[in-house]
Amino acid sequence: MRSASLFLGLLLVVGGGVAWFNLSKSQNPSPEAAVQAQAQPFEQSRAFLENERNTIEVVQRSGDGVVFVAVRSTPQVSRDLGFFAPFLQPQPQEGSGSGFVLDQDGLILTNYHVIEGADQITVRFHNDPKSYPARVVGTAEPLDLALIRVQAPRDRLKPMRLGDSDQVRVGQKAIAMGNPFGLEFTVTEGIVSAIRRNPNDGSGSGKGAFVPTVIQTDAAINPGNSGGPLLNSRGEVIGINTFIYSSTGALGTAQSAGIGFAIPINLAKQYLADLKAGKNITAEEIVRSRPRLGVTLSLLSMAEYPENIRRQNRLPDTGLMIQQVERGSPAERAGLRPATRTVQLQLRTGQVIELGLNGDIILEADGNPIVNINDLRAVLLSKKQGEAVTLKVWREGQTREVRVVPQVIR
Repeated sequence: MRSASLFLGLLLVVGGGVAWFNLSKSQNPSPEAAVQAQAQPFEQSRAFLENERNTIEVVQRSGDGVVFVAVRSTPQVSRDLGFFAPFLQPQPQEGSGSGFVLDQDGLILTNYHVIEGADQITVRFHNDPKSYPARVVGTAEPLDLALIRVQAPRDRLKPMRLGDSDQVRVGQKAIAMGNPFGLEFTVTEGIVSAIRRNPNDGSGSGKGAFVPTVIQTDAAINPGNSGGPLLNSRGEVIGINTFIYSSTGALGTAQSAGIGFAIPINLAKQYLADLKAGKNITAEEIVRSRPRLGVTLSLLSMAEYPENIRRQNRLPDTGLMIQQVERGSPAERAGLRPATRTVQLQLRTGQVIELGLNGDIILEADGNPIVNINDLRAVLLSKKQGEAVTLKVWREGQTREVRVVPQVIR
């Protein structure tokens, strides 16, 4: 009995040791087994988030349509230098920006300020170090748009699809492509932060002054991005990256602070035919092509009138005074009144202007305060054909509402 018990105990000890060894081996695989496990391929479709996959797809499908635009210009020598002029030749200036291909005829859309004053324009494509010559076809300085044509092989021309900027919604994805600081082909991503009135000055002149509404995005935009496309998640161009709001509060070309602006692509579409025809579109032509009231407004807002003139003539602190009303215009049919009394004012620049004293003053348009001409333009451009705008007008110390249907006036 004693021998049998010892034999049974020995069997139990040996069996337990074997079981422990096998268990330890399964939990601590050999180095060879670990390497094999790490070498197993992962599924590419599960390697990225859905949003990442979409961005990669957009870049791969549309990225080759973005181009690097390089410009070179030589400033003119002042004739006032006389004898010394030949010895003081200015150095050529160089700059760069972005653009995108519209068709396989070589047409490229960019910003006017990218090619302004350029004597020489060249274009480079993604993954192609060669520079191809380009020339200006048409311009629209008031819209900050320019159309150029590049002489390049057709296989380099990858047209980008144009979207519908009227369908853009705040919060949707936005992808900016371009060449910031000369770094070729850079992609940034964000959202559409707002659709807002152009925060540029309301002077009504200069580059982009006739762009009433812009797309605001937090996708990083920096100097060199100008003229490049802003795309949606379908890879369609919804805007043209144009300018940023800097940390100093200035609009222009400082470094990105997460507030960038793009010209809606539908605005560019309206003038593509004229640009392709080689036109240099002026502010006057743009005014004539759009529905309007048929009024000429004061160059100064009521807030800029001298205080003594406002007080003596019982004028409000805000709004724009109607200086003239065109015959047969919507404004005349609606009964709007121009100023019949004026006073001359000399500005600090030396310019002398006339200020109306007793004309109707537009305070609001469809409930929107009118501070400058761009405020009124933005409201008028939002109107469909034949749709009326309701104006709140100050006349002889009292306010009244006037309905006017804007129309194209030739």
